[in-house]
Amino acid sequence: MTALPDLVTVVDRLLAEDGGCVWNRAQTHASLARYAVEESYELVDAIDDGDPDDVREELGDLLYQVVLHAGIAARAGEFTLEDVAAGVRDKMTRRHPHVFGDETADTVEDVVRVWRAAKAAEKSTRRSVFDGVPRAMPPLERAVKLLERLDERGDADAVVASVVGAGREARGASSAPAAAGGTGGAGEAGGVDAAWGIAVLGEVAAAAQQGIDPVASLRAAVSALEAAGRRVG
Repeated sequence: MTALPDLVTVVDRLLAEDGGCVWNRAQTHASLARYAVEESYELVDAIDDGDPDDVREELGDLLYQVVLHAGIAARAGEFTLEDVAAGVRDKMTRRHPHVFGDETADTVEDVVRVWRAAKAAEKSTRRSVFDGVPRAMPPLERAVKLLERLDERGDADAVVASVVGAGREARGASSAPAAAGGTGGAGEAGGVDAAWGIAVLGEVAAAAQQGIDPVASLRAAVSALEAAGRRVG
């Protein structure tokens, strides 16, 4: 395999003080963060479209982000690409004891159980099941992830019910003035309606319980909206 070392050489050249790229040298982990997100979404688009060439290209763009971040970190004395690869190699080995150790996992359910046990052992210092769920995730994806964590803990239904119940009470209270001729719960354009959000969260939780993927389902609906809009326009 020569292409990967070649890519590292390209990134090293871009980051070089002598003859490198001014833009690349000016980047930090923080300034590059949005590109990692953008490239990830472009990869998802390529996967949805089912074009292997596009998937390969987008994987390459994402790999470039990894190598570039590692190159920046190496120059700051933080870590290297070798450290990144070694870390994920060791993690995958630990989390697959049914492949690399003495555990047995003959079904997908068994694999999930073994994975969760290994991960729990690694993250034993975490104080909450929610630790490690990225705050920067889009709200729908984050809701699904938090619901998964609650489901693992075994109290998803109770927690969701408490939040949705409070939301219903809030909506009921906000609609009371409408009966007396007030403005009701309608807010300004772009305003935040927490009760409405909680109602949507309840729908997301119900869909997940039924085995429906809320993220993929909404993505499909939005794609249909775009297609319809393009036909009209």
